[in-house]
Amino acid sequence: MIRRAAGLVAAGLVAASGAAGAAGEPRSAIPWLSESIRTDVPAPPPRPAGPAPTRGSEEITVTPLGTVRRDSVGLLPPERSGLPRDLWGPTPTGQAESLIRDHPDTGVPAARALFRKILLAETDPPQPALADGALLVARVDRLLEIGALEEARALIELAGPETPELFRRWFDVGLLLDAATAPCDALRQNPALSPTLPARVFCLARGGDWNAAEITLVVGEDVGSIGSNQQALLARFLDPEIFEGEPNPPVPEPLTPLDFLMREATGMPRPAGALPTAFLHHDLVEHAPMRARVAAAERLVLSGGVAPQVLFEAYRAGIPPASGGIWDRAAAVQALDDALAEGADPALLGPALLGAEEALRARGLEVAFAREYAPALADADWSGLDGAARERLVAVLLLGGEAPAAARLAGEAPDAFTRTLL
Repeated sequence: MIRRAAGLVAAGLVAASGAAGAAGEPRSAIPWLSESIRTDVPAPPPRPAGPAPTRGSEEITVTPLGTVRRDSVGLLPPERSGLPRDLWGPTPTGQAESLIRDHPDTGVPAARALFRKILLAETDPPQPALADGALLVARVDRLLEIGALEEARALIELAGPETPELFRRWFDVGLLLDAATAPCDALRQNPALSPTLPARVFCLARGGDWNAAEITLVVGEDVGSIGSNQQALLARFLDPEIFEGEPNPPVPEPLTPLDFLMREATGMPRPAGALPTAFLHHDLVEHAPMRARVAAAERLVLSGGVAPQVLFEAYRAGIPPASGGIWDRAAAVQALDDALAEGADPALLGPALLGAEEALRARGLEVAFAREYAPALADADWSGLDGAARERLVAVLLLGGEAPAAARLAGEAPDAFTRTLL
């Protein structure tokens, strides 16, 4: 059964990839990556893990014990993912990479969840198994697109961020998750990595060596190794007070995580339009304004970047100060929480359930709503629910994985169509 399911998954990826290819060019790498290291500096060859090959051994392929095959790295082993280890079968590496990059980010929630599982799955690498981890990079890029930064970071660290492509992504994820200490330490300690001047200045300042950061910036400007706009941004980052009242440097295109973080640190306005989804993690912190936190969490939940719990924590972060949009959804969630509280009047549950479910469904968040509330609703007192509320509750319980409770409630409900759903 699992092998048959894997075949269907592969077929679905091929079909989706073909449709995407017909609509335009294949996806490329993430366009907003910071130029944190110089990629024109060749890295030293890896140290041999075993004895040097001898004459006549050219046809023998040896994989030393303990060698990490980057394309096989995953967070979900087969027993957890339900996918076979040989998921890719005879698919060539290049085709597997294209399938991952070109797969459209659309479809019903179950299909998107399955694709996310493929991105996180531990599998045998396709053949030929390339040392650069091209398939892993493609998987990480798709995780970055949806804002699943914690998972992307875990994959990179499991494989080891030694290659330029993986390190650049690790550096940016560290910036966006406020966890840049390890990447900055690696830039300082690893001679195989050649940091760009902006990355060097940022890491020096982050480490508290502001004098060295200023000297590095001045020297870089003198030798012409940094553009004027980048120099202006770095100078403001190092000493924003001396630039008070002066116009801000233009927003870079594309805006990288390093640029974004420095602009945020100096209080510069954000660019018009929507930020890349991955950047929204900056607004999930507890001290962020409630509106920004909820808006970021809604987008990230819709993309699959964070768990629904993150969104509902944001909805509960404070009293909505106004009405409409985000505030109505937060108020509806808090009203349902009150109706589910111990000792609450059972008559409150029906109106609160209908109000919250309708508000979040209008935003496309019905699956997140069901997953958050189905366990509590399954154990709630249903005595105060009318017909409409009972029918809506059956749907929520089914969507949230509480089928036994839905079956019990449907047996009490008069609506025949609800029963046929079971």
